[in-house]
Amino acid sequence: MKLPRAELKKARIEIIPMIDTIFFLLVFFIYSSLQRVTMSAPQVKLPESSTARGKTTQKIVVTVDDTGKYFLDKGNIEFSQILPKLKSEIERNPDLVVVINADKTQKVGQLQGLIDVAKQSDPAKLYIATAPNDDAAEATNTTTTTQGAGTSK
Repeated sequence: MKLPRAELKKARIEIIPMIDTIFFLLVFFIYSSLQRVTMSAPQVKLPESSTARGKTTQKIVVTVDDTGKYFLDKGNIEFSQILPKLKSEIERNPDLVVVINADKTQKVGQLQGLIDVAKQSDPAKLYIATAPNDDAAEATNTTTTTQGAGTSK
């Protein structure tokens, strides 16, 4: 008696699950790249903070670098011109967030003067940019280096 033999089928590579996987990877990378915040200000060494947070919406960055020069976004500006510029920008966009980006080598008095000027412009929120210190980054498993603690109106 002869037993029937099963037909040998050729192996196939299913393409549909592979396309789904590639699509989800593409969506993940696009989404994660949109979450990055780019500071439009000169590069300075930020002080560290355990409460440093990420992302803001529409913002204007006021910077004082290690040499004491002031910048509004990336443009050089005199200290006396900061308040009028901030007021005009906030009149155009009342929801504008002001970010103070001061080099950690600057004196507290200079930073306090910048904070006072920024508060006089009456922004929706005022943030001081900080970088997370190593202890906070390890505790929260994050390496975000963006805006820090803020105050509301």
